[in-house]
Amino acid sequence: MPFADLPGARVYYETAGSGHPVVFMHGSCLDSRMWDWQVDRVSQSYTVVRFDFRGHGRSGAPDAGYSRPCLVEELRGLLDHLGIYRPSLVGHSMGGNVALEYATTYPDKVTTLTLVGSGLEGYGVRPESFQRKFEERRRMIAKEGVTDRFVRAVLGSRLYAGVRRQPEVKTLVEDMLRRWSGLDWLEERDRGREQQHLVKQVGVPTLALVGEEDQARFHDIADLFTREIRVVRKELIPEAGHMAPMENPEAFNDILVDFLGGAVGKALI
Repeated sequence: MPFADLPGARVYYETAGSGHPVVFMHGSCLDSRMWDWQVDRVSQSYTVVRFDFRGHGRSGAPDAGYSRPCLVEELRGLLDHLGIYRPSLVGHSMGGNVALEYATTYPDKVTTLTLVGSGLEGYGVRPESFQRKFEERRRMIAKEGVTDRFVRAVLGSRLYAGVRRQPEVKTLVEDMLRRWSGLDWLEERDRGREQQHLVKQVGVPTLALVGEEDQARFHDIADLFTREIRVVRKELIPEAGHMAPMENPEAFNDILVDFLGGAVGKALI
């Protein structure tokens, strides 16, 4: 199995295909297997790189280092290890946070940006009901770890509604949750940080993707991207919620490959 021994963590990664590199980053609680449905299609034209962030999947799980800036440096270290200079970044949810921050921290090291159901630190006010449930689950992890009870609670939430409708996807997501350390929820990490000021700094062609059935917060963030990023395209993934790359991979892949085909060549001129 390929691992990169980076400062603070041992990171698992996979590559496939050849050509311009496209780096896929998963959301919190998940791992690189969420992109299983993308690898074959995208690797027909590009080098696909996917990896597990620290504390997720097969990567190491140190006690600290889960803030967005730390994960940005983890990404930079992996790309340096692989000799990749200007990839296209594809980030889902938390991975979108990291992709956005990387693209504005290292603007000359990114070719295109795809933000999928992306988060945005500090954006808006979370409903009190969300905060209450999150704190309950955080306490559950602190006390018991990632148990069957926790996995059932997460899979029963609104974010995973589309996953529950597809047995194959549900089984995979359940296993990803069980392999997750939970440590990024326990570290105080990004509380009080905000990323909205970064959006206007994005200088590469950007695709904002969001599932039609995703929560209003993620639609609002995608709309913000379309207003404030100069070169941007927004698309909705039909019949999909927050886990759109797994819930409707055919539609997701069609849009992503079309975007990359038009944007990568122009950006590299």
